Amino acid sequence: MTKINKYTIHEPIWDGGTKERAIGIAEFRLPCLVDIDHENSEGKRTFPHKYMISEKFAKQFRTQIVNNDIHLRIIPISRLEEVKYEHES
Repeated sequence: MTKINKYTIHEPIWDGGTKERAIGIAEFRLPCLVDIDHENSEGKRTFPHKYMISEKFAKQFRTQIVNNDIHLRIIPISRLEEVKYEHES
């Protein structure tokens, strides 16, 4: 069984290519469960759900290379799939 990594993203990025909010996930972190804890000016979470990201899903999106060897997949938040049920292990 594949281990699912869990990550919290504090600040989404602005993807000028798609003109929307996105997240960057390193390929070596996949598959993963992502929580985006960014809050608006009223203190409410902008993205209140958790999102599952598989390797197959992430490969649909463009790659950005950082620090010469880390490959990030830039994924628009609007394309992320909400997790409806999370089993805590």
